[in-house]
Amino acid sequence: MNNEIKKLRQELDSLDDQIAELVSKRIKVGKKIVKLKQEAGLSKDDPNREREIIGRITAGKSEISELLQSLYGRIFDWVKNR
Repeated sequence: MNNEIKKLRQELDSLDDQIAELVSKRIKVGKKIVKLKQEAGLSKDDPNREREIIGRITAGKSEISELLQSLYGRIFDWVKNR
């Protein structure tokens, strides 16, 4: 295999590991918030906050905006329903 491809795949592997770790951390923090909301008798759903997050992370990223919306939608659902 081409050395350049091998090097790029190693870079992707490192990025994938970092992404997976950050997603895991984000889910843990989100679950803590859901728990605190439940203890306080609040709804775990907060569409305004979700829109705010999506708006912030997609700003200036029009080429991947749809992908980010989809990914974060799944993350939000996972945190609230698992």
